[in-house]
Amino acid sequence: MKFFQAFEKSSAVELYSYLMLLLVSVLLYLLSDYLKKCILAFRLPGPTAYPVIGNCLEIAKKDLITREIAQAYKNYGPLARVWIFVFPMFVVFDPSDLKVILSSKKHTDKSLFYKLLHNFLGRGLITSSGHKWSTHRKLIQPSFNITILEKFIETFADSASSLIEKLPKEETILNVTEYVNNCVLDILNEAVLGVPVKATDKAEMDQSPFRQGKVVAPYRITHPWLLFNSIYKLTDAASAELNQKKQLDDFSRKMIHRRREAQKTLTATDRRCLLDFMIEISNENPDFTDEDIIDEACTFMLAGQDSVGAAIAFTLFLLARHQDHQAKCYEEVKQHLVSDCQKLPTAESIRELRYLEACIKESLRLYPSVPMMARKIGEGVRIDNKYNLPPGTEILILPYATHRLEHIYPDPERFDPERFADTAPHQNPYAFLPFSAGPRNCIGYKFAYIEMKTVIARILQNYHLTPAPGKEEVEPVFRMTLRARGGLWVKLTPRQGSLKCT
Repeated sequence: MKFFQAFEKSSAVELYSYLMLLLVSVLLYLLSDYLKKCILAFRLPGPTAYPVIGNCLEIAKKDLITREIAQAYKNYGPLARVWIFVFPMFVVFDPSDLKVILSSKKHTDKSLFYKLLHNFLGRGLITSSGHKWSTHRKLIQPSFNITILEKFIETFADSASSLIEKLPKEETILNVTEYVNNCVLDILNEAVLGVPVKATDKAEMDQSPFRQGKVVAPYRITHPWLLFNSIYKLTDAASAELNQKKQLDDFSRKMIHRRREAQKTLTATDRRCLLDFMIEISNENPDFTDEDIIDEACTFMLAGQDSVGAAIAFTLFLLARHQDHQAKCYEEVKQHLVSDCQKLPTAESIRELRYLEACIKESLRLYPSVPMMARKIGEGVRIDNKYNLPPGTEILILPYATHRLEHIYPDPERFDPERFADTAPHQNPYAFLPFSAGPRNCIGYKFAYIEMKTVIARILQNYHLTPAPGKEEVEPVFRMTLRARGGLWVKLTPRQGSLKCT
């Protein structure tokens, strides 16, 4: 009897041990990629991480851009690691490695952290992945044909003229950021939603929720327990964000209804907006619903504000500091744009502003509107010919750092538009990333360049820019997009015989 009891006890222990071994083996298999990432992360250099929270608090530091990101490649080399909570992310700097990731359709999925923007931007082209992204991109891409985009020059010119009307008519020092942002919003209201810049009743647009958008993603990252939706949804911040999203959706839905009504009487000479094109897409493709139109409209309206507004303001600031480059731009503007504000610039004249475009690109190199992007790779990738990243790895891309690689951009802190002149050596497209690159590049980048050139050209026609005394330096800060702490200040001096766009 004792023998059988001992045998049964031994068998139970063996069975228990076997089950535990099986369980551990299954867990190790399921966690193998995660463990590989962790092992690699512990081998790589990176900013000092703290237990559990990792590097989450870094994003709140005032000198994140100038201290950490600008010097990241010098400090860590071509591949670095950061910890977001207990999850490792890998920072890729070198264009040759970035090409492997950004050029392939196998790596088009956005990082899981873009889900933090769903209640702000919706699930449009910036935040979506997989089939939805590829389908929407294919459907919307024809609307960004250069021939269609150049028809928006009238809208850009009207908004620029409205901006000139609001600027002081005497020499003054001012923060150009607010003026420029309002101009860009006027452009988007007409180009995306179909509300004319010269609308007689602008009260409704002045109360537009697109003027009041506030993103909370950085707040959630610096409070990593809020990365869990089950916790975040219990907070006041979540309630405020959902309320904001509802206002954006309701407003967009109302604009869609108006454009559907307007299309009944739309003539061939009437200006069209992106909502018109997306409504046509929806009519021909039932799977592209009104909710999809709303998501894409919110994406264009919100992403287009900060990115283009910052780029224009930084360019004006830098032209004020570099008189020789401003003079070249002004001569180019005088040569190609008519000096009569009643006559719209032509598509050809805007294309000919090549030196101004080089100045804009150099501004975007120094101060990329989106200084940080992320991807999730779809298959294993080898970085720097020695590090293997497994599928599902979260990749961080820092244009602000890549744009300062000395072996690509000598004397990287110097403002030198000649880097982008027609005679300059061919630039590696993965070394210049203000609008990303590859299949997931910004669908509206051509729109943005035409917009920026038109607005800046109008300002240069009317004003000479010089630095504002005591405000000659800029302190860039990160708030999803790049901003300047305290704004960007310049002295505006009306040019003799300048346009009177009143």
